[in-house]
Amino acid sequence: MKETGFVLSEGSIKISYEHNRNGFDADIVIVCPGFFNSKDNQWLQKTAEVFARSYDTIVFDFRGHGESEGKFSWSAYEYKDLVAVYEFVRRKGYRNIAILGYSLGAAAAVNAVSLGLAVKSMILVSGPASFWEINYHFWEPEMFSDLKDNIECNWEGKGARVDSLFIPKPKPVDNIREIKDSAILFVHGDRDWIIKSYHARMLYDAASAAEKEIKLVSGGLHAERMLQQFPQEISEIYLGWLEKTFRG
Repeated sequence: MKETGFVLSEGSIKISYEHNRNGFDADIVIVCPGFFNSKDNQWLQKTAEVFARSYDTIVFDFRGHGESEGKFSWSAYEYKDLVAVYEFVRRKGYRNIAILGYSLGAAAAVNAVSLGLAVKSMILVSGPASFWEINYHFWEPEMFSDLKDNIECNWEGKGARVDSLFIPKPKPVDNIREIKDSAILFVHGDRDWIIKSYHARMLYDAASAAEKEIKLVSGGLHAERMLQQFPQEISEIYLGWLEKTFRG
């Protein structure tokens, strides 16, 4: 059963969500999109489908995306949106919570969970160590692959309303040190033109989590595009990690 609605982020900013009730009232995966993607993007929907046989899911729009209000702050305040979604699922009675974050959604996940959220397991896909170290190698051919995907989906689930680029931003590579009780998996493609794979290594090395792993995907593009490229492999990586750390 699919439910949609809004939660209020700090500052009374309305954040749109899609809650998929799959019959797992105790266990839920929160899916965090990256920049320029809303919950209506096909690969965000596919991500929710990966978990549908084992978990409830909630996918939401960060501020400035999709049906949510506000402007995107380039990872300065998006963690507040995730905190609002987390508090919503706790009120719904979920006891076991996992988070999957793509790109700047992974940054928001680190910044939110570092505040002390009770999250059992995290999957951080193509996450940056720091916003100001994002690479943006527009000349690499993989950029055109992303552009082609946007055109082919007719830009459905794409777009953003943005705030100033120069708002001070927390650094995930610093905040991840504060996460002690969440198992963390870092997934990164070696053909990522936006955020190079050394970001995953920096985050992994800085992480204080008792259980952590890093998976570099050969030929992998940026973030959710790896699910498009390698649906079976990436699905198995996601589900295998949660089977081991979420219920294991």
